Amino acid sequence: MAGFRLSTASWKWLICTLTAVAALLLVMDASRAFRALVLAQQQGTLGALLNDHIGLHPESQGTHRLQILQLDPGSPLLAYGARTGDTVQFDRVQDRWRRFDAGEAITLTLYQSGRMQHLTVQAVASAIPFAEAFDYWARLALALPALLFSVLIGLKQGEHRSQRALAMALCAQNFTLYMTINYLPAGAAFGLAKLAQLAAFPLLWYCSVLFALHYQQYPDTPARRWLWRLLPLLRALCFGMAAYALWFGLGNEAPLLLPGTGLVIVLGVSMWMASLLDGWRQSRGEMRQRHYWLLLSFLVGTIPPVLVWVPELDAGYRGMRWTVMAMFAGQLLMYVGLVYAVLRHRVFHFEFAISRMVIFSVVSVLLLCVFGVVERLSSSLLHGGGHADAPTFTLVLDGLIALGVYLAFHHMHGRVERWVERVFFHQWHENEHKLQQYVKQAAHITTVGALLDSCRQAMDRFTGQAGCAIYLRQADGAYALANDNTLRGVPARVAADADAAVALRAEMAPQLVSIGDASGGQLALPMNHRGALYGFVLLGPKPNGESHRPDECEALDFAVRQIGLDLHALRVELLEREVQQLTQHTEQQRNELRLMAGRRQAPRHLSSVSAPAPAQEASA
Repeated sequence: MAGFRLSTASWKWLICTLTAVAALLLVMDASRAFRALVLAQQQGTLGALLNDHIGLHPESQGTHRLQILQLDPGSPLLAYGARTGDTVQFDRVQDRWRRFDAGEAITLTLYQSGRMQHLTVQAVASAIPFAEAFDYWARLALALPALLFSVLIGLKQGEHRSQRALAMALCAQNFTLYMTINYLPAGAAFGLAKLAQLAAFPLLWYCSVLFALHYQQYPDTPARRWLWRLLPLLRALCFGMAAYALWFGLGNEAPLLLPGTGLVIVLGVSMWMASLLDGWRQSRGEMRQRHYWLLLSFLVGTIPPVLVWVPELDAGYRGMRWTVMAMFAGQLLMYVGLVYAVLRHRVFHFEFAISRMVIFSVVSVLLLCVFGVVERLSSSLLHGGGHADAPTFTLVLDGLIALGVYLAFHHMHGRVERWVERVFFHQWHENEHKLQQYVKQAAHITTVGALLDSCRQAMDRFTGQAGCAIYLRQADGAYALANDNTLRGVPARVAADADAAVALRAEMAPQLVSIGDASGGQLALPMNHRGALYGFVLLGPKPNGESHRPDECEALDFAVRQIGLDLHALRVELLEREVQQLTQHTEQQRNELRLMAGRRQAPRHLSSVSAPAPAQEASA
């Protein structure tokens, strides 16, 4: 995958196409499985136990000749003299990996003591063991979250190379559902599913290593350089084993399939573990926690499946193999850990609503599968009584069981969702609640300086001390830095025609900008009223290097707009007080002028009255 140079849109189309193909094959196989496991509750078999299960015998992994380990009394092979220890080979390669219909004709070759004979036998009807039914439904339950993660990561984070690699790895995980058995009939769909599974298994490890190497911009350490030098070797080995597995799936012998696959697993696990450990060692704070949860999640999801390949550990109870049960549990814990990392530590940077949808969907699927198993067990136990032959009683009983499961599912589903809400989203809601409380209290602050200082403190508290700077518009149209700030490297003034100011006036929405000498990724939040930009708040990137989530941007935008309105109201009140003071001062000045004018007019009046007296005296 590293050698291709596809655009982001092409990668998204590729991921969506592969996921859609996997989902289509999954639905087709599940529909056939439902008819066999639930409706008919029987399948066609040869009445023989073959060494075709993973980990049971290593020689079965690279050859199509399967040894007969056990023969049932009703096996059709007994009519041809088959014995335990003989080997058989299906004439149609696909038949070794699928379940038959009762009465279906199967052609195969029986090898006995150097002799071989071509046989055509009829599959006999047999009840489906609980272990096989549980194995299938467990794989189906694991495939659904992988499908959901794959398409969400591919669509939402397809521009990042690490996320593309993770989406491809999860898509390959879907195809590995076809590891053991299938219910699809022989044909093109089944052949495509099996070939995809065989090729996807080694590529799964390559994509996982790519995700670990590209997850963050790591420092250039000696361990990191060695990992990059080993990547071409892993690429050649994975793609070579994928081609070799396809050769095997087409019906050819592949004696090196098991050791080659083991080498891919060992090298892949070692490389992604070393990459995540080195990233955990180099990182600090929340980024260190993210590496911790990633490493823990992938470990619990990888180690149990590896144990399935070890024949010495293959033991079980009543047909249920412990290694397979451990694999299912490990895969389930991996998904739970990844969901926890996504929601608690933002591993894949999903939007808040999508993160909630992911975890609630996973919880719903898991609960549905659990109650499905309970319904099957209850139905099997109750149908074993004396009323098993009464169709009416059976129908009523099935209806009661279905109703009980339905009511219990909805009751438990609500409780689990409330528990998830309390555990996974408590910190987010508490942080947002504190910001909302501050917005309510800010309306009662009476001075502009106190409001700006409290706003800066609230922004720093909400963003984890990312740094905050507040700019207010001046008389000349420029924006000046108000009071002190906690965001270093920003200028004291921003011109009215600067890119950031123009973008804020045009969009009136949060914008990612780069102002001054501070590091990129700053978030600018507008303070506007009636289409006019009175100022803006500039926030720096988080200390852990993460960008602000969309739900955080929405909460911050709302808070800053309210603070802007409060600030505008305070400035209007200040202007009103200033106008009132000026009015009072003007009135006082007017009164003083009137008094002064009165003092000046009084002597003039007296002088105008007494002025003719000297003239009269002169005439006399």
